[in-house]
Amino acid sequence: DELWGLMFGATLPRSWMVWSNGYSPVTGESVPMYNWKMDALGHPWKVQDPTSDEFFPKNDFKAYYDSGLNPQSIFDESLADRTLLFNTDHPDPQDPLHTFGVDDGHGYINEKGERWLFIATYLIYGQWKQGIVNGVSNLGAAYVLTGDPVYAHKAGVLLDRIADLHPSFDFKKEGVMYEGPAAAGYVSTWHDACEETRQLVMAYDMVFEALKTDETLVTFLSEKARIHQLSNPKTNFAEVQRNIEEGLLRDPLAHPEKVHSNYPRTEILKAIILKVLQAPEADFYAIVDPMLKRATAVNGVTGEKGLSGYSSFTIATMAMFLAELSKADPEFLPTLIERHPGLSDTYRFHIDTLCLGRYYPQSGDCGYFAGPVDRYVGMNFSKPGDDVHVYLGWTALAPSMHRLLWDLFSATGDTAYVQTLYQQNNEKTDGLPYDLFSADPEKFRSEVQAVIDKEGATIPLKSVIKEEWHLGILRSGKEDHRRALWMDYDSGGGHGHADAMNLGLFAHGLDLLPELGYPPVQFGGWNAPRATWYTKTAAHNTVVVDRKNQPSGNGEVTLGMDKDTVKAMRAKAPAVNNGKRYERTAVMVDVSDTEFYVVDIFRVSGGQEHTKFVQGHFGTMTTPDLTLEPAENFGGGTQMRNFQLDAQAKPGWQALWAIEDRYALLPDDRQV
Repeated sequence: DELWGLMFGATLPRSWMVWSNGYSPVTGESVPMYNWKMDALGHPWKVQDPTSDEFFPKNDFKAYYDSGLNPQSIFDESLADRTLLFNTDHPDPQDPLHTFGVDDGHGYINEKGERWLFIATYLIYGQWKQGIVNGVSNLGAAYVLTGDPVYAHKAGVLLDRIADLHPSFDFKKEGVMYEGPAAAGYVSTWHDACEETRQLVMAYDMVFEALKTDETLVTFLSEKARIHQLSNPKTNFAEVQRNIEEGLLRDPLAHPEKVHSNYPRTEILKAIILKVLQAPEADFYAIVDPMLKRATAVNGVTGEKGLSGYSSFTIATMAMFLAELSKADPEFLPTLIERHPGLSDTYRFHIDTLCLGRYYPQSGDCGYFAGPVDRYVGMNFSKPGDDVHVYLGWTALAPSMHRLLWDLFSATGDTAYVQTLYQQNNEKTDGLPYDLFSADPEKFRSEVQAVIDKEGATIPLKSVIKEEWHLGILRSGKEDHRRALWMDYDSGGGHGHADAMNLGLFAHGLDLLPELGYPPVQFGGWNAPRATWYTKTAAHNTVVVDRKNQPSGNGEVTLGMDKDTVKAMRAKAPAVNNGKRYERTAVMVDVSDTEFYVVDIFRVSGGQEHTKFVQGHFGTMTTPDLTLEPAENFGGGTQMRNFQLDAQAKPGWQALWAIEDRYALLPDDRQV
């Protein structure tokens, strides 16, 4: 009964956050975006303020919710007892705190008219994600691991009740996003609805064989259907199966807009649903073939920007899909590579673009100012005891990415895949391949070690130009003295910025020409001034013409050179400058094994004003050759203040940075 009652109806609003740029109603301290804490099992129907540890709402919302359940066990606000809406710590109506922190499902509103959406947010991150979706996934995994039908039975109770209500949800109509209207989705917004649906579908597949013979489940569900006047009587398993498959599998196929997500997540969901429904192979490949063609079209990846973010999210999800299907069919991956040769480069892309073993160029929406990554992001590696990656929302029995990298090596002969799986295990074979389905783990470890003994653990990366993705990286140096100079020579694209000819430099263990990072969307969403500033041309290490943002457009490389002591690239992108010249030449010259310099030549024509922006690492900048005076702000929504100018600057002036290692990334004895 408790499990069945966990699922709520679409009559309650849901919000993606309590308040995107909010604060604690207790301490007044900032609590933005996703910082409110939720524990659906330990503290149901509550969210916790991280600055005071107090729980909200202050009323007993569960009692209020129960008082409003209609005959179908769905909340109806018109039936609910509003006398229950009071602060239980201050029950006296005369107490000034009697209504403090009280939420009726539409949020707590203070005397200033400010709103905290406690319950609406809890429904997504607590009740739905933790209690229901993760509950079903964990029960399915428990059944697979133990064979105990009790776990499958409990999963069946939840799955059937979810399916009763799932089609009625529409996040576009019922959801709140950044205190405003929402887009598509089911219980939660579109991209998470896609992952949550897939998680539920896979859990259903795990327990299906046990549910077929669970007569107690049919008895329980048919009695619930009778009591609550449900349309499907569920008097036999076929009717239960129909209910689950119509509500959780076929409805998303009929309403793909509710599970639309970053490519190719929706296609993966559709393919998995077809597999679970045992659809014909032709129907399966009708989804998979065009998906892989598009997913590998741009240097083996989709071309979406956000190099260490959205670009990797896409292929990391695809890696899970490939590994999951390979468990059932060892020939699945080799067959796909034969059908789609670009797939052999897909997981090489983020090997080639990892710099100093610590950084990825922050091209597009990803990362944070001067922040390291410190791992290969093309896949999400998990080991026993790790938390399942929440955003990816994969099953608790996530397949082994170490095994998938070995399978890629077996199919392509590229030893970089073996070196990567070894590096991602702290350069050891201990514990590999972290695969419950591995027939001979010891053999796997032995074969990996043999490759490492022969080829070494370090991948010999050279300078690289990803022409279709419009990114070039010049590399030099060894070990602690490695350096990488990169250039992004296009503008726009999915999760891209107006940043053609953007230049970056990783050296001395730091990001010396950093990007601002992922836009701060907590200040009112993606279109708020503080967020859009991060995408503007002036926010990048490039040239702004007439104080305008670049339009979307691609560039091309006209020079690439990788000699022993000199590395160089030149690219042009007139498409982002009204067809006029817009060309950058970057040269990295080695002076010794430890020292180097960069020559940067930027040629621009057209317009009335050319402004070159250079953004340094944390530290203090001095300009000993300039006499600076206050100047007007640059404007154009740049969010920058306190400009200074030397209108009579003489050629040969310098800007010097004294670097501050704020993230403590360097050894104590290293100076920059």
